[in-house]
Amino acid sequence: MVKSSMKALDKKRWEAIQQDNQAAFEEVYQAYSLRLFQEITKRISDRDAAQDILQDIFLCLWERRKKYQPQGEIYPYLYGMAINRVLNYYRKNKKQPILYEIWENLPESLLGLEELSLAFKQAHTQELETLLEIAISQLPKRMRQVYTLRFEDKKSIAQIASELQTSPHTVNNQLKEIRKRFVKTLKTTRFIFI
Repeated sequence: MVKSSMKALDKKRWEAIQQDNQAAFEEVYQAYSLRLFQEITKRISDRDAAQDILQDIFLCLWERRKKYQPQGEIYPYLYGMAINRVLNYYRKNKKQPILYEIWENLPESLLGLEELSLAFKQAHTQELETLLEIAISQLPKRMRQVYTLRFEDKKSIAQIASELQTSPHTVNNQLKEIRKRFVKTLKTTRFIFI
């Protein structure tokens, strides 16, 4: 009930903002700025930079209020903007973000929500696919075979073992190693998401 009432309230606020209602914009700022600032400072220790990012988000929101069309609650939309700006901050300052931690620390309430910016999702999907292709190409031949059979051909561990004439235990170990390598690729990459 609370979520649906928040969604309705955000919808009213957004409609008012699109009609240039500064009071509604101030309500959104008051409702979400502290929470957003806390999320940004979890990822950037420089509080001044975090404050700049926060101000940029709300400035951009106001300047583009006629173009933006958030669906549902406004916070997931703002959160998507924040994560994009955090990652851009790392790229601009030639710092390496801990991408794995950024994804690991996504609040459960935001995982898989359709309200996140479509552009945010699409950009990250493309970047992750590129990283995955690079990681796959660096696997030894046998691991690439296991990966292809398991994740592209959707075969069971027993089927893979039979086809490659090896034990299911060996296939399972190779899958664990593949997973470790993918996580390592995410942790050590300088490939920045925008």
